[in-house]
Amino acid sequence: MGQIKDGDAYDFDRKALSFGVIYQDEQLFASGRLEYRIEDGQSAGVAVTSDTLLVAASAEYKIDRVQRFVFDADLARSEAEQSPLLDGNYADIVLGYACRPVEDDRLNVLARYRYLYDLYGLRDATDEDGLCQRSHVMSIDASYDLDRNWTLGGKLGYRSTQSAADGSSAFTDNNAWLAVANARYHLVHDWDALIEVRSLGLEPAGTTQTGVLGAVYKHLGNNVKVGVGYNFSTFSDDLTDLTQDDEGAFINLIAKF
Repeated sequence: MGQIKDGDAYDFDRKALSFGVIYQDEQLFASGRLEYRIEDGQSAGVAVTSDTLLVAASAEYKIDRVQRFVFDADLARSEAEQSPLLDGNYADIVLGYACRPVEDDRLNVLARYRYLYDLYGLRDATDEDGLCQRSHVMSIDASYDLDRNWTLGGKLGYRSTQSAADGSSAFTDNNAWLAVANARYHLVHDWDALIEVRSLGLEPAGTTQTGVLGAVYKHLGNNVKVGVGYNFSTFSDDLTDLTQDDEGAFINLIAKF
């Protein structure tokens, strides 16, 4: 039970109940959480009551020492009695296959399928509503260590998408493909330098965009590294990102276990 104060925009009281479970054995690790909440408050001076159901689940199944399946899902459904603008459904489901040979761990491969159903609409950098979308994304990532200093990597992805300005507008095709190639040089004293070339093809417009990204990373122990860089293109390597507002400097934190 709690209370949220957001100035004149949206003050509300929240009541929520959640339940979580974890299962683990030698091959399978799985977790899930279910939450139901009720919110009563004011939105622009109008009384609003909304109900939200949230589901989060993840799993990892070890096929053997080299291969594993991964699964992740986030689901949300909201209904507001007085304001349909606050209604929305959201589903983000990922199924992946990872391979890292034990005898020769130079090679790492991750194949992934992602389904994104987003009727909320993500916000862009100008804090305006982004596009709603129904997307199927297939991708494969791979990296290979040539030697102690050089690592080459790449990514191929395809997006089958229908998008709309909002949940009440007509959906239209917005398919695209992505190709990425990068090279990483491992410097002395736990430093890495990365250069990456990206190409994005937009099928409805019949256009192809190409951009370059550069970054420098510092290792903090064996499990964490932090980097700073600059993206010279307007798009990212996430095919579900439809806003194309990604040009500029960035900070990236990576943890591995």
